[in-house]
Formats: sequence, C-alpha cells, structure tokens
Amino acid sequence: MGESVRYLYFIFEWLYVLFLCVYYIRDEKTYQLFAKGLMMLYIGILCIGVWECLTGNHLSQSGSLFYETTTSAFQPTGFQFNTNDFASLLTILFPIVVMQLTTWKHKSLMLIGMIGIGGTSLYLVIMTNSRLAMIVLLLEILVLLFGWSKVWSFVSIYVLSIGALLVSTFHSSRFIKQLLDMVKNSFTEKGHSTSERMQMYQASWDIIKESHFMGIGAGNLPLRLDEYMYGFERLSDNYWAPHNYWLEAFANGGILAFLPLLAFFIGYFIFAIRYWVKAHYDITSAIPLLIGIAFVAASVGLSSTIDKRHLCLGIGTGLAVLNICYFQKGGLKNDS
Repeated sequence: MGESVRYLYFIFEWLYVLFLCVYYIRDEKTYQLFAKGLMMLYIGILCIGVWECLTGNHLSQSGSLFYETTTSAFQPTGFQFNTNDFASLLTILFPIVVMQLTTWKHKSLMLIGMIGIGGTSLYLVIMTNSRLAMIVLLLEILVLLFGWSKVWSFVSIYVLSIGALLVSTFHSSRFIKQLLDMVKNSFTEKGHSTSERMQMYQASWDIIKESHFMGIGAGNLPLRLDEYMYGFERLSDNYWAPHNYWLEAFANGGILAFLPLLAFFIGYFIFAIRYWVKAHYDITSAIPLLIGIAFVAASVGLSSTIDKRHLCLGIGTGLAVLNICYFQKGGLKNDS
C-alpha cells in the first residue's frame, strides 16, 4: 500500500507540473522570463558540480556520502542524490539554457557563454560516468550547432578546430588524459552493470507476462522485482529499482495504462519533429525534440524516473514551447 500511494502521488505531481507549465508559460514573453531564471539556476548547479569535482565535498543529501566507491568522492551530484540523476538534469535542461544564451545581444559574450556552459556541462557529464548522458549531450551540441551554423557556421568551425587542436596538443596532460580515460572506461568497463540491467529487464517482462498484460498495481514492480531477483519473499518490503520507466509503467498499470502513455510520447515527438522541420531546423525549434530525447535516455538510464521532478519540468517546458508554436503567434523567435 505504501509503494502504491507513493507512486500515485508522483503521477499526480507529474500531471500537475505539466499543467502548470502549459498553463502559465503560454507566450514568448513568459517563456523568456522562465528561461532566464532557469539559466541562472543552471549556472549555479554547474558551479556546485565543479566544486564537488575539485574538492571531493558534497551537499548533505548527496548519495556520495552514503555509498563509497573508488570514484564517488569526486563525482558530482549537485542537488540530486546520485550521479546519473545529476547527468539527466544537465542534459534535459541544456537545450533551454543554450537557446536562452542566443538571445544575448553581444555576440562575443554569447559565444563565451556558450563555450563556458557547454564545456562545463560536458566536463561534468563525463565526470558522472553516465554513458547515455554523454551521448545525449554530444547529440544536443551537434543539433544546436547545426541550427546555429546558418549564421555562425564560420565561428562554429573555428571553435571546433581550435578545440580539436587543444585536445591534440594537451592530450598528454593529466587533466585531458583523465577525462578521455573516464570516457573510455564508461563504455568498456561497465559490462557487469549492463548485464545486470538486461537481467532486470527480462525479469520485468516476465512479470508483465505473468499478469497477462493487465498490470500488478501501481508501484508494485520494485517489490515484485526484489522477490524475483532474490528468489524468495523477505520479511520486509524491499525496493529493487527496475531501471526502465517504460517497463515499470507497463508492469504497474498494464496495457490499459501503458497505451495512453505511449500515445502521449509518440504525439509529443511527432509535433516536436514537425516544429523543427517547419522552422527549417532553427536552433530554437529544436528545444522540444532535444528535451524528449534527453527524457528517453533518462528513462532507461536512471534507477527510477517517476520521482525525478526535473524530468517532468523538462517535458512540461517542451509542451509549453509546442503550445506557443502551434496555438500562439508563430512560436518562439531566435534573435541571434
């Protein structure tokens, strides 16, 4: 009962945040005000992440203070509990923040801000060892550069060339070598973690089939998964995170709950892609699509998704942008 109430509460919270975003962010002026505040918060989060990486200290609720690994001391968590949560926060808000930077009138400051925020975000995501977050952030940077290159193609190529030159020049430095080693290790030394997740996915699918696709009740999959993975029922209710939002939703609510959820996200991506194409791949029009991609990555990268408020805030912002685009006067404008 406790897990069911918890799960239903977070469903209500998600719906409420989505409603608030669409209801209040209904025009370009309101969106710009919201994005400015979000950008200031994002910069503050980046500062906390860098402080954690440099000092090994963390905020009081950081998971790095509860579990100890060989790397956790200098891995950033920010306001989140663990590193994967922090990485998902950076990737889902990154497009909103970068787009807001393009509204700056001084081009030199805008370029410095983009390089600073982009470089710091990439550094912190690498430090989290989150493979999906690294891929998503690089994809976001490439898509945004593609939309930005119509005006800044020469500058983009120039910056990328200088960056490649610096990496090749300082490849032997300890800092660059450490980052490159972390990227390599993230993709080559997590075989046990990957196989464990595949085992959990198979177990979740078996539970779905055993329920005849009708669901086992809201919030019950982590409890059933714990019994499945251990092979017996324990005295107290123990929580085993499924690490897959889609399988968790399917197992908890069954096909009657999963189909509307699937239809919502399919519709979201259809309208996001249409907006992007309609705006001729403009940097601003890519925001809803990139937010959606970041959410999908987080939905299979995080241990649990339903209790991550920054994810529903991101989706809510994406919905608000689509609402402005399709129901207001022409959508957001890019002043860069």
